[in-house]
Amino acid sequence: MNRRLATLALLALAGCAGKEGGAIALALWGMVGSFASRAAGGCYAVCEGVGQVCNTETGFCEHNPCGPGCGDSRHCDVRGPVPVCIADSEPADLTQAPPPPPELPIAAPPP
Repeated sequence: MNRRLATLALLALAGCAGKEGGAIALALWGMVGSFASRAAGGCYAVCEGVGQVCNTETGFCEHNPCGPGCGDSRHCDVRGPVPVCIADSEPADLTQAPPPPPELPIAAPPP
């Protein structure tokens, strides 16, 4: 609680110091709001529009490929921290492992 009062007092003092102080006060107020949002589990900024989504793991806004829609024969997988469009043939709840590497040729032992 003491930190909040100290922060508000500093912002008020900086706001009374003229244009520069007001600009500093507004920047500090924005930083306080940004860090409070992140501490509550959100992002540092407000993610706007259908093209952005908040990644709660990193705290940054990321491109949302599912925002405007995925198109034909694709669907949106929302199980991860950021929704992604995948083909309808791929199940949304399983991750496919890459194919195994090709077998290496083995030479016959010398006689």
